[in-house]
Amino acid sequence: MIDTLTSRQARHIIEVVGGTGTPPEWGFQFFSAGLDETLRVLEEDYFRTFLRDGGASFKVVVGAYGGGKTHFLYSIRELAWKHDFLVSYCSLSQDTSPFYRLEKIYRSVVTHLMRPLSPDELLQGGERGIGPFLRHVHATLVEALEADPGEGDPGQRLQAVIADVTRGLENPNFGRAVRAALEALSRDDLDSFDRMVQYLTLDGYDRVRHQAAGILQPIERGQAFATIRSLVTLLRHLRFRGLVILFDEAEQAGAMTSKQKEMMLSNLRELVDQCGTSAFASVMIFYAVPTEQFLVEGRSPAYEALRQRIQSVFDFTNPTGVTLRLDRMTQTPVALLREIGGKMVRVYQRAYSCQLPRDRVERLVDLLAQEAAQLAFGDIGYKRLFVQGVVKGLHHLRADPSLEPDEALAESLILPHRDLPSLGPERETPQEEDPAEDPWEDP
Repeated sequence: MIDTLTSRQARHIIEVVGGTGTPPEWGFQFFSAGLDETLRVLEEDYFRTFLRDGGASFKVVVGAYGGGKTHFLYSIRELAWKHDFLVSYCSLSQDTSPFYRLEKIYRSVVTHLMRPLSPDELLQGGERGIGPFLRHVHATLVEALEADPGEGDPGQRLQAVIADVTRGLENPNFGRAVRAALEALSRDDLDSFDRMVQYLTLDGYDRVRHQAAGILQPIERGQAFATIRSLVTLLRHLRFRGLVILFDEAEQAGAMTSKQKEMMLSNLRELVDQCGTSAFASVMIFYAVPTEQFLVEGRSPAYEALRQRIQSVFDFTNPTGVTLRLDRMTQTPVALLREIGGKMVRVYQRAYSCQLPRDRVERLVDLLAQEAAQLAFGDIGYKRLFVQGVVKGLHHLRADPSLEPDEALAESLILPHRDLPSLGPERETPQEEDPAEDPWEDP
């Protein structure tokens, strides 16, 4: 697998992981570990069968900060794309997309909608959102009609197809906006297209111009669920495989008022229930949180209603369980970190076209794994600290290949308040070698 990675791509991975400890949008696959069995179960039980047959599902993903939630959601996105599902990855926050504001949740879903993308398309970021998606849909419809000439004027046939796929949606204003956007592309009227996308993404409602297109009101909180269902129906009309929505809670619920928490819980409960209806056919939703306690520890009816819906636990013998706990999905912390570390070394050597001393690299990774594993059962994101520590340690070894890693160095690399040993001017840069000779290369 490492053979497919360019030095530029590897350098991007190292920069992101070493800097923030978060996984890059693309490239996390090269140091992923411990998730294979979970992903296999999800693929066999959902993406290959249940979802394709019109089923829907909701999962709660629980993982501490820095514990791998985003990495797991990115893995789900790749799995969904492998099976030709559309994906919307939504990072939720109090400022931009709180879950108690359903209209902002809808906005997040449509502004992050993505069809299966190549690595370059994903890294460039230009193919994200309902605007680029509708451009892709229009181009696909035109191409299909050109391949099958049929009878009648091509423009009229295209208009008829556009009318068919946007007809019968629960929110008619949403359907009219999509239809107007696609027709604007047919006329090469980019200003009108942009106005329709503006409406669909809640970036503004022009009463005069939008009403002229039959769009009688903006999308507000009361229409949010109906509009999400309309999006799902539209995708079904367009013959897409289905939709996977990945919600990543970036903040704890402690910043909300009691009323906002009640609204959030009520919205979540309704979203879970929607996954049991035909309106959400071929939809799978993952809702990732640092802890599920704030979802179930209250005493109000809203808490109790949600608790009953998410109390079952996902595992290999019960894939229908709702709550998936990442700390129970992987091997023991030290073994997991050693595997991640070994893969990070290969990425690092590819990034810098260097060959580091194997014995010192293995000792460094082992010491860092043992040091970070001591934090595995606390609130600290031990995986994040570990990968950051690996990158910093490899920088040391690249600058001084004679460096002997020890416990003091490992502790200073994992715990940020400790000072790292200074690098003297006499340290030499190791001779660069072909990374294909890497002794830790994938078999």
